[in-house]
Amino acid sequence: ERLGRGSALALVLGSAMGSALGFSSGDATQGIDGSDGPTALQQQACEGFEKCFGGKATAFAVAPGRVEVIGNHTDYNQGFILSCAIDRYIVAVGRKVEGKNCSVQSAHFEEKKQPPVKFTWDSDSTLVKREGPEAWANYMMGVVEEFRKRAVTPGGFEAFVVSNVPLGSGVSSSAALEMATAKLVKQLYPEACESLSQLDLVLMSKSAENNFVGMGCGVLDQFSSGMGKAGHLIFLDCRDLENFQHVPLVDRAVFVLANTHAPHQLVDGQYNKLRACCEQAAKHFHDKVDPKVSHLRDVSVDLFEHNKQDLPENVRSIAKHIVYENQRVLDCQAALQGGDLGTLGARMRASHESSSKDFGNSCPQLDSMVAAAEDIDGWLGGRLMGGGFGGCTINLVEATKADAFTERLTAKYKEATGLEAGIVIVRPADGAYAGAV
Repeated sequence: ERLGRGSALALVLGSAMGSALGFSSGDATQGIDGSDGPTALQQQACEGFEKCFGGKATAFAVAPGRVEVIGNHTDYNQGFILSCAIDRYIVAVGRKVEGKNCSVQSAHFEEKKQPPVKFTWDSDSTLVKREGPEAWANYMMGVVEEFRKRAVTPGGFEAFVVSNVPLGSGVSSSAALEMATAKLVKQLYPEACESLSQLDLVLMSKSAENNFVGMGCGVLDQFSSGMGKAGHLIFLDCRDLENFQHVPLVDRAVFVLANTHAPHQLVDGQYNKLRACCEQAAKHFHDKVDPKVSHLRDVSVDLFEHNKQDLPENVRSIAKHIVYENQRVLDCQAALQGGDLGTLGARMRASHESSSKDFGNSCPQLDSMVAAAEDIDGWLGGRLMGGGFGGCTINLVEATKADAFTERLTAKYKEATGLEAGIVIVRPADGAYAGAV
């Protein structure tokens, strides 16, 4: 199972749900201090709650978006990824109510004078997926359904949601909404949820998207939103989720997300072909080289280079990307322990070249965005982010030069493609948390 949703699905999902919640569009350049932090968002949410429901919220939950820094398509190969939570958030506030009825509302629908979405949290009743203008609430209802499956049905609640997560940048607004819902429910009903750890809430949020929303994502998005740490990346071992580490990222660098606004072309057929080639290569190494190999994660660079000649050419190039990408992630993990941004930037550049030339999941606009960044002062490295075939690049940039970098990148990309770039500057942030209002 792919741990991180394909980018096309993420962008479609983000656009539909994001507009419903009143998310930031991400079309205009957003600087380091260009968006409200969680405290301001909490205040907005509390004001919206009081207007919508009357009275005051008693609890809040904050969940960030996330970025994939390096580790492209390594997840379903049981490999390694560096990701992080980012300083763009979904905030949900709420309060308990008597009985089993729940009502949820977003800032966008409140402004549109549309009523809250209502449902019943009952141990005997399976929730039914909503359609049309109420579909955004499926991400919250799906989490509630996961609580119900675990026999946690303490009572109803009311909740109001706001966000500054940018659209179209592949930063997983859906996972943030799921994690915010899970944290809010636990804050409202701590005794009923006492046994549930942060990792439990992560896995429940992932299951909500799989089982209720119907998206075949894996756990990378929810894991990054839930387990982030300010100033750090997350090193994730996709074979063992509990074997994760927080890796320091020195504060002299930020990430610049650059939306190509290219027509997104990641379809199931292309994704399935890539995955099938990875599985074919792993089977070759298992059958012909080492029976202990179950996934390409088990194939070292040396083992690959000494035994690649019998693979079909297209399978060989795709497998090469995965094998070397896993090594690039490990190189970055080691380098960042000593604050080595140069190695991270170099490996990000190599990752994109491999995606473009070996794996085949880039596109002309992504290549143009990376090329446009290459000679701009302050750029340390960059690559496509997510599934590929369109979407967004992630760029490692010196913090003091980030605003100037975004201006120059926007101009160069438009000159090369005629398209406007959507730029957002982000830093690593803490994972999802909750508290009393």
